[in-house]
Amino acid sequence: MLLLSRPRVGALLALILLLPAGAEAATLQEKIQNSQKKLEHIHENLGQIQAHLAAGQKTQAQLRVEISALDQRVVATQKKLAGIQQQQHSAQAQLAELRVKIHALQAELSQQKGILARQLRGAYMLGGVTPLAVWLQTERPGELGRMSVFYESLARARSALIVKTQGTAQQIRKTRHEVQIHETHLAQLAQQVSAQEQTLRQQREVHAALENQLAARIAADKTKIAELQANANILNGLVSRLTVQFRHQEEVARAKAAAEARRKAAAAAAARRAAAISAQRAAAAQHHLAQERQAEQRAQETERARQVQRAANAQKQPPTTVVRPPVIAPAPAPALPTTPIVGHGNYPPPVTGPVTARFGAPRVTGGLDWQGITFQAPVGTKVRAIAPGMVLYAGPLRGYGQIVIVQIAHSLLSIYGHLGATDVHVGEQVSTGRQVGSVGSGGELGNDGLYFEMRNAGRPVNPLDYIHN
Repeated sequence: MLLLSRPRVGALLALILLLPAGAEAATLQEKIQNSQKKLEHIHENLGQIQAHLAAGQKTQAQLRVEISALDQRVVATQKKLAGIQQQQHSAQAQLAELRVKIHALQAELSQQKGILARQLRGAYMLGGVTPLAVWLQTERPGELGRMSVFYESLARARSALIVKTQGTAQQIRKTRHEVQIHETHLAQLAQQVSAQEQTLRQQREVHAALENQLAARIAADKTKIAELQANANILNGLVSRLTVQFRHQEEVARAKAAAEARRKAAAAAAARRAAAISAQRAAAAQHHLAQERQAEQRAQETERARQVQRAANAQKQPPTTVVRPPVIAPAPAPALPTTPIVGHGNYPPPVTGPVTARFGAPRVTGGLDWQGITFQAPVGTKVRAIAPGMVLYAGPLRGYGQIVIVQIAHSLLSIYGHLGATDVHVGEQVSTGRQVGSVGSGGELGNDGLYFEMRNAGRPVNPLDYIHN
C-alpha cells in the first residue's frame, strides 16, 4: 500500500493552515476546495490501513488469554516431563542393580559348574567301579564303612550341587527376563520423553509466535493512537484557524457595517439638513403666501363687511358667519421592527437516535478521550443544523470522513463528522433544521452513525449541555 511521506502530509496541511486571514467567504471556499482532493487521498489511505488492521489482527485481550492458557499447558507439560525423567532415572538404577545381580549369579554359576566338573571328572576317573567291587577288592575291610559313607556323601553333594546349579541358571534366566522388561519399559519411557519434548518445543514456538503477534498488535495500536492524535491536532488547528478567520471576517464586516452606518448617518444628516432647509424655505414661502392670503382675506373681509353693512343698512339682514375647516394632525410614523438575537437555549439534536459514545469517555483502542458524542443512525439519515449560522468548512478531513463546521454564534461552533455526503458549501448561511449532509458508514465509529462536536472559543464542550436528546 502506498503511503504519503510526512513532508507531503505537512505540505497538504499547510495549504489549509496558511489561508489568508482577510479572505472573504468565497475565497476561503475556493482555497479549501483546491485542497479537498489531496485530503481525500490521505483519508482514503488511512481508511484502508484502519480496515486492514481491524480485519487482520486480534485484540490484545484475546491474545493475552491465549498466552495465559498456553503458559498453563507448558507448566503442566514440564511437570509431566519431570515425572517421566524421574521414572527413567529410577528404572535405570533398578536396571543397574539387576545387571549387578546377573553378574553375581553368573559368577556363582561358573563356580558351581567348576565344582561339578571336578566331581564328574573324579567319578570318570573311577570308571565302572561299584561299591561291591570296592568291598571285594579292599585289603582292609575296616575302611569299607568309611568309603561307603564318603561315596554316599559325595553323591548327595553332587545332587545338591546339580539342583543348585539348575536353580541358579533358572534365576539368571528370570533376571534376564526382568532386565528385558525393564529395558522395554525404558525404551517406552524414552519415546514418551521424546514426544513430550517435541510437544513442548512446538508449544513454545506457538508461544513465541503469539508473543510476536502481541508485540506487533501493540505497535500497531500505538501507531493508530498516534494517527488519532494527529487527526485531533489537525481538527483543532483547522477549527482554530477557521475561528480566527471568521472573527477577522466579522471584524471586517463590522467595520464595513460601521462605515456604512456612518455613511448612511451622514447621508441622513445631510438629507435632514437639506429637508430642514427645504422645510424652512417652504415654511417661509408658505408664511409669505399665508401673509398675502391673510392680507387678501382681510381686504375681502373688509370689503365684505362694508357690503354687509351697506346691505344691513339697506335691508336690515343679519350678517353671515365664516366657517373655517378643521386642522387634521399628521399620523405618527410606524415603529421599525427589531432584529431577533440568537439565544443559547436548548437546541434540537442533529439526528434522532441513541447516544452511543459520550463526551469525555475513553476510546476502546486507547489514546484520546472522546471530544464529542456519537449518535447511532442508519446510513443516509439526514443530518440537520441545530441552529442558524454560517458554514465555515464542508469537505473531507483525515480521521473524520466528510465534515461540516457551522459558526452558530460569535465563539460557538457545531461540528458534524463522519458524513457520507455534504449538502452545504463554505460561506452559506443555514437555518435551524437545514440539511447539512447525511450519515456515513463505518469509519472510526465502528457502527453507522454521526459524530457531533461543539466548541466554545475553540475548546471542546459537552454537546449535551446545548442540545436535548
